[in-house]
Amino acid sequence: MGVFIALYRGINVGGNNPVKMEALRAMHERLGHENVKSYIQSGNIVLRASGSPESIARNTAAEFAKEFGFPARIMVVDAKRWRKMVEENPYAKIAAENPKTVHAGICQGQPTAQGLQSLLAKTGGKEKFTIGQGVIYLHSPAGVGTSKFVAGMEKACAVPMTMRNWRTMEALLELLE
Repeated sequence: MGVFIALYRGINVGGNNPVKMEALRAMHERLGHENVKSYIQSGNIVLRASGSPESIARNTAAEFAKEFGFPARIMVVDAKRWRKMVEENPYAKIAAENPKTVHAGICQGQPTAQGLQSLLAKTGGKEKFTIGQGVIYLHSPAGVGTSKFVAGMEKACAVPMTMRNWRTMEALLELLE
């Protein structure tokens, strides 16, 4: 058995697609996952399970749709990859001083820099990004809520992505331990 983080996308955002974390944890336990813990209401689950991240995501997505009546995009990351993403943050110093301005775009596949560079030039934003292995580190001094760059990142990087703020990245690392 390995330790994984399941990242849900599109639940409990702006009052849409409400899912109680208690119900989500119970669903994971019915799937045979162990030591299931959730972090905040936006669908971050730490669990122990057998299988690959892809098979866990596929099985969980199927069960989620049956259980809650709508689909959710779920990305599953193993503990080793998560630790590496946190350790390799090129904006760690900034995150320590102002964590609200640093985010990680966790990608399903390797993002491309060309599309992101083009998007940043087009939007004229003040954001900075660095691409790591399956992750885009983002420093957004003005925040991400109204950023045109952030709104177009997933399409520009050419792979599915879900964004987490740096506090969440660190909190989930603590839950992994």
